[in-house]
Amino acid sequence: MRIAAVDVGSNSIHLVVVEADPMGGQQILAREKAMVRLARGEATSGEIGPEAFQAGLDALTQMTKTIRGFECETVMACGTAALRDAKNAPAFVLEAEKLGISIQVISGEEEARLIHQAVSHAIPFPLEPVTLVDIGGGSTELTWVQAGRVAASISLPWGLQRLADAARTSDPPSAHDLKQLRKMIRRILKKARKDLPTELPEPTLLLGTSGTLEDLARGSDDGLGFTAEQLRAYALKLWRADAQQRIDRLGVDPKRAEVLHVGAIWALSLMEWLGTPPLRHLAVGLREGMIWEALQHGGAAIPPLADRRRASIEHLAARLDPDPGHSRQVVRLADQLFLALQPQFELGDTERQWLAFAARLHDIGFSLSEKNHHKHGEYLVRNATLPGFWPEEIDLMAQVVRFHRGKPPHHARHEAFRALPPWRRQVVRKLAAILRGADALDRRRRQAVRDLSVVIDDESLKVRLDATGDADPEMEAFREKSALLATLLDRRIEVTVG
Repeated sequence: MRIAAVDVGSNSIHLVVVEADPMGGQQILAREKAMVRLARGEATSGEIGPEAFQAGLDALTQMTKTIRGFECETVMACGTAALRDAKNAPAFVLEAEKLGISIQVISGEEEARLIHQAVSHAIPFPLEPVTLVDIGGGSTELTWVQAGRVAASISLPWGLQRLADAARTSDPPSAHDLKQLRKMIRRILKKARKDLPTELPEPTLLLGTSGTLEDLARGSDDGLGFTAEQLRAYALKLWRADAQQRIDRLGVDPKRAEVLHVGAIWALSLMEWLGTPPLRHLAVGLREGMIWEALQHGGAAIPPLADRRRASIEHLAARLDPDPGHSRQVVRLADQLFLALQPQFELGDTERQWLAFAARLHDIGFSLSEKNHHKHGEYLVRNATLPGFWPEEIDLMAQVVRFHRGKPPHHARHEAFRALPPWRRQVVRKLAAILRGADALDRRRRQAVRDLSVVIDDESLKVRLDATGDADPEMEAFREKSALLATLLDRRIEVTVG
């Protein structure tokens, strides 16, 4: 069986083709990499630039030829931060589809899960706590592992290119540039701490899995890793040089020479934040995780066909949903909120589907009882026959239905929520927060809200409604039910009618 995995990252696009035998053994047939920097400038323009857009398609064109040449039975392609956030990402995905590459945009949590999968098959985890670190162009994934089990995971919407675009350092950079970058990073990590459990195992080792960390490791003695002290010394060299000097004197890749000094400070800040354990680089990443994921499901690209999944949901809703007009309105509004919040929440195509399915089913608990209908809904989803879904997906959707009202999910108080893997808990919190808001916007079940728009700044989330007639009850309900949303975004919520 031949499997091709394409990782459409914010800096680079990677391809790996493997031959897998029935026992799970793998022989690598081809590897290709193209650094196209899809995320360059996205932080300011909100779009993939025209040069990067075309370079990305050119790279995929070449990779398509390789895939066809090896006659691969399974082809998987995942897009990460740049395609989660860019306004013209759907256009890029559409053009890639024409080339024969169907890209699934994945969330930061899913990215972390697949990277963990790749690492867990590459090395045996030590008994001591370790943290996986992957610094991409648009995001950074961290996963805490103790005795081989995942304790926590987080995706930060900041990677090398996005930080470099936001910092806009001079060439060569100045002491003021460094001070401002450090200040920005402190704010990022302070906010990140709020999304993590209060008690985390302090890692004795960091395992790095990205090109940025590989380039930084080349500046160490053995080229395989570094301590915080070694990285600090190398960062100083990078900051004392301009881009050309980094190439000529330090041997930095020309395509990373303009930004690697920023990456060094980001990596150093993460090491300090995690207690300054040493870092070891591993030559695996998302694409290897995709291969193992396919092998776990018999070599099939996942998820299963969307039509089959929708039919399962509609069949259950047709039997149990007492007010399909309301549910479909909530699906529509939840999708609008999802798309507006996607850059902040680092969510992907699969999470968008899960949200739509949970929104469609969120009120089926009324078929048993109005009181605690959210809890009854959880039970019904969990115990329904839903062809096309993996069991872990059903568990997640049941939890989103459970927490569309009532107290927000908390791992100490809610056993079923606690049983979810750490990356799934984050997804449930985000999707439940969106579903609560969408449900509130149809409080009277009159479909009064025709449309909505969202503006986000550093301090607030402003939701503007296009409504027919009096929308005060919906606005008041949204204010009441948006507490979880405000907590996750660390912003106050404002809602008005336009």
